[in-house]
Amino acid sequence: MMEGEIVDDYSDRVRNSRMQKGWSQKDLAMKLKEKELLIKKIEKGDLIPEDDVRKKLEQILGISLLDTSTGDLSTETGGKLTTTFGDLIKIKKGGK
Repeated sequence: MMEGEIVDDYSDRVRNSRMQKGWSQKDLAMKLKEKELLIKKIEKGDLIPEDDVRKKLEQILGISLLDTSTGDLSTETGGKLTTTFGDLIKIKKGGK
């Protein structure tokens, strides 16, 4: 689905980037071809943007909204809760 998890401060990043460009929420909505209400909800943190909207926001505002730091996670798993076939085999065989 996503290449990483959405950052916790996505709403601040969107709002700050928009304001740095001197755009209103309506301006940004028009550039994204989305509704102004959507921008308001994203900036308030009430709504996590869908993948397509997130990509448009990143492109138009020149920001990143994904946490791509891998930390202890391998990039192949794509996230903390991803179950691999290897995990399923271990579960089937009794956990070791």
